[in-house]
Amino acid sequence: MKNFILLLFCFALLYSCGKKNGDHKIEKPKPVLIKIGYYPTFHLPAETILNFNEKYLIFYSPVSYNPPPPPPPSKENGEKWSAEEEKEHLEYLNERPELQPFKITLSQNDIDRIQRISGSFTSEDFNDKDLKPAMDGMSTNIIIVYSNGKLVQINPMNAPNEKQRALYGEILNLLIEKNTNKNDAVILQKIKGYH
Repeated sequence: MKNFILLLFCFALLYSCGKKNGDHKIEKPKPVLIKIGYYPTFHLPAETILNFNEKYLIFYSPVSYNPPPPPPPSKENGEKWSAEEEKEHLEYLNERPELQPFKITLSQNDIDRIQRISGSFTSEDFNDKDLKPAMDGMSTNIIIVYSNGKLVQINPMNAPNEKQRALYGEILNLLIEKNTNKNDAVILQKIKGYH
């Protein structure tokens, strides 16, 4: 009888340990940081860093602002610009203002919007091989750091797939919603126009 009780106790212990192990799901690694570079052909580049743990999004330029100098005045006007030349140059500069970097705090809802997209990536969404770059458009570069330490870099160039486009588009939408600077509004709309 003593052996029977000991055997019954061992079975119960093994069963409960097995059940506990079966209850634990292997949690899929989650993105903790995403960096996206937006490199439009005819406008200044911009980059974003989204930190999921600290719930912030940064928008900045990876290059210094260096607007092109005005073209030399036409020979017809001697040393002066015509009114039309001045207007064209001002329009050109207005289309390419200086980016003012900013940081915004994100709500859990904002984080969830991005995690729904980034969490749905499959191995095909990380594939950027055999892409042929277009001559113009907007090249992108995406880096995702996961909770398990894995880092993935995707260079879809000018041909992002649907999920890659959805990811950088959703981050752009968050930036546009929360931006308060008129220069940055122009830049964000230019980038979105390449979308």
